[in-house]
Amino acid sequence: MARNGFILLLLLGVLTFAGGATGSDDWRTEFNDVCAKTTEAMALPQEELLLLIAKCERVEKALESQDETVRKVYLKRVQMCLGLFRYVADTRVPEVKATAPPAK
Repeated sequence: MARNGFILLLLLGVLTFAGGATGSDDWRTEFNDVCAKTTEAMALPQEELLLLIAKCERVEKALESQDETVRKVYLKRVQMCLGLFRYVADTRVPEVKATAPPAK
């Protein structure tokens, strides 16, 4: 049991170091911002959902240049966030504006 905990801590340390060793962590900030919005996806306006989809796609591209371990872990999560935002955006029923019936 203690060995599994040590291995987990070692893996987390490697992920942290690998991400920091690459230089710019702009993708990580954007990743955190985007994935934090998943819990409120249904309440977000359509325009914001489209912006989040674009951000997810940018993060995906940025992850392509990361090492394999970081790429695998973060890419899976950002793809899940992207899938959720696309699903919510695609299933939204456009609001129909109420109009008065024609006068007789």
